[in-house]
Amino acid sequence: MSTMRDRFDYQTYWEMIARLTTTHRAVRFADVGNRFPDDPFFILRHDVDYSTQAALILAQQESDRGIHATYFLLPSGVYYNLLDPAHADVPRRLIDLGHEVGLHYDVNLLHRFARERSAEIIGLQISLLETLSGSAVLSIAMHQPGLNGEDPLRQTGRFFNAYDDRFFRQMLYISDSCRAWRDSAWSVLESGALPSRFQLVLHPINWSKEDRDRSSVFHSVHCELTRAIEAAGRDLLDNIQKHPAVTEHQARARRTAAGAQETRS
Repeated sequence: MSTMRDRFDYQTYWEMIARLTTTHRAVRFADVGNRFPDDPFFILRHDVDYSTQAALILAQQESDRGIHATYFLLPSGVYYNLLDPAHADVPRRLIDLGHEVGLHYDVNLLHRFARERSAEIIGLQISLLETLSGSAVLSIAMHQPGLNGEDPLRQTGRFFNAYDDRFFRQMLYISDSCRAWRDSAWSVLESGALPSRFQLVLHPINWSKEDRDRSSVFHSVHCELTRAIEAAGRDLLDNIQKHPAVTEHQARARRTAAGAQETRS
C-alpha cells in the first residue's frame, strides 16, 4: 500500500478506495445481512450529518465507479429537513444510484419521550425514510455515539445496527469523524495491514474537490445553514406580501385612508 496522505480531497478519497478494493470488496450493511461474506470485505458507511448536497456528490462519484455504500440520513437534524422540497428527493436519488439508505437517529430525540415510546418514534422516522426512498430500511446507526452515550437499540436484533458487536467490536472500526483519523485507524490505512473485514465510516461533508482544514469544513456548514435561514426569511416576507388576505387588507387600508382624506377636505 502506498503512503496515505492526511488530506480530505476527492483525489485522496479515490486513491484510498482504490487501494482498499484491490484486496477487499466494498459492501453495504444490507449486503452483509446476517452472515459475513467469506471473502475479505469492508462495509462502506456514510453518515449524512450536515449536507445532503455533499452526500449526493459523493454518491454519484461512487455509483459511476461501481461502488455502493450505506448512507445514513438524519431526519431529526437541524441542518437539513427531509420534508423540505429541497431535500425530500435525496433518499430516492441515493437508492436510484444503487446505495442503501439507513436511519441515523439521535437519542436526544428519544429522551424527549417516555422510554416505552422509543420504538414508536424510531418507527415513524423509518416510515418517513421508506416513503421518501421507496425502499425498505434495514440498517440503523446512532448519531454521535462519542457524545451521546450508550446506544439503546444496540443488540436488539430488529435492524442491522452499525454498533452491534458484530459490526463494531468483532471487526475493526475506522472513522473520519470531525475530519480526523484516530491513530489506530491511521496506522491501518497508512501501513496497509488490513484485517479481513472492517467498517469504514466516511462523512461526506469532510470530502471535497479541494482539501480543507477542519475549521474551513465546519465553517462551510455554518455558512450553508445561515444562507438557508436567510433564504427562508426572505421567502417568508415575500410570501406574506403576496398573500390574498394581505393584498385585500392593504387595498382596504388605502380606501379607508382615501375616504378619511376626502372627509377632511
